[in-house]
Amino acid sequence: MRLVVLGHNDWWVWERQGFSMRNAALVCELSRRAQVDGLAVVDDPRFGRRTHRPRARRAEAVSAVADKVRAVRYAAPLPLPAKARAGRRLNERLARPALARRLRDALAGWAGPTVVWVADPRLMAAGLALPRDLLVFDAIDDWRAHAWAGRATVEEGYRLAGLHADVVFAVHPSLLEWIAPRGRAEVLPNAVDPARWGGAEPAPELASLPRPLAAYAGTIQGRLDVALLGAVAAALPDATFALVGRVGRAVEGALDALPRNVRLLTAVRHDALPPVVAACDAGIVPHVHDALTASMDPLKLYEYLAAGLPVVSTVASPNPALGGEVRVACGAASFAAALREELAADGPERRAARRRSVAGETWAARADRVLTVLDEALRARSGGRP
Repeated sequence: MRLVVLGHNDWWVWERQGFSMRNAALVCELSRRAQVDGLAVVDDPRFGRRTHRPRARRAEAVSAVADKVRAVRYAAPLPLPAKARAGRRLNERLARPALARRLRDALAGWAGPTVVWVADPRLMAAGLALPRDLLVFDAIDDWRAHAWAGRATVEEGYRLAGLHADVVFAVHPSLLEWIAPRGRAEVLPNAVDPARWGGAEPAPELASLPRPLAAYAGTIQGRLDVALLGAVAAALPDATFALVGRVGRAVEGALDALPRNVRLLTAVRHDALPPVVAACDAGIVPHVHDALTASMDPLKLYEYLAAGLPVVSTVASPNPALGGEVRVACGAASFAAALREELAADGPERRAARRRSVAGETWAARADRVLTVLDEALRARSGGRP
């Protein structure tokens, strides 16, 4: 088969991030499979005339970026302001004929039916406009909670996915409840590369920090409950809490009021995180409780467990494989007590058990399941013919 991917972000952003997010990990894994002849990853179109492409490749309509992977430019034909949402939407519609032509060029030489894979509800209409044999929507968190995404556009995308997608995958079962797909629907949890996290050598630069050391690794943004973190840090003054990631504007000011035992470390690429996490004594996920976090399956949980760390979180994973190894606690006092208990009970056997809990929760396993579902859906569309 041939896959056309309209993801959240594009190849160039994934490259900068270290291919860490769900879209990127699945594309990389699927590109290695014999069943997939090739993948065309569509550039992110939502930034007016700006592009994430490196300067040397901005003139290319189709770029070979990896084995069996081509990045396709989704160019804005009008010089409208990048911050004008209406202008971006108009550019997306006007650019669709050119995108279809570039995709024909990108897919040339690859055999099999064409599967259009959409992972951003705002691009559902663009996906519907493309020729295809199968339409797939991958629901990653509840985007209605993102004010920057434009609620009306997001809701329309979800409506179209429910009506027209042949297959809907979702990271959390709650997403399927209100998308209400007419086609095939299935929960596809997040995953991890256990070898990267379980075999990392601890980063020596963290050795000087006071112990125990609890880490929050990832983008530091509105989903982080800064007040809760501050109260937990105050309740455990002998522990150090490390925040490792890029800081979003929404929480910049709030971080200044945190206790001194909360340290903001230099942000690193995701592929450089395993040694940082390996140098810590616990992993924490102090997220707020809202519609967004209620629809998530945090990648951090998988990564902490693959590293063998005790994990305390305000939110649980919908994946039952993780349930027995993630300590869920609400409120500062409960969170601090749970963290203290998990640290005290930690040892080689507990760490081995945590690693075993995610040993089968791999991106390779997710790609196997995706290909099985796509093959069955294509056979159903063709009346059972292979």
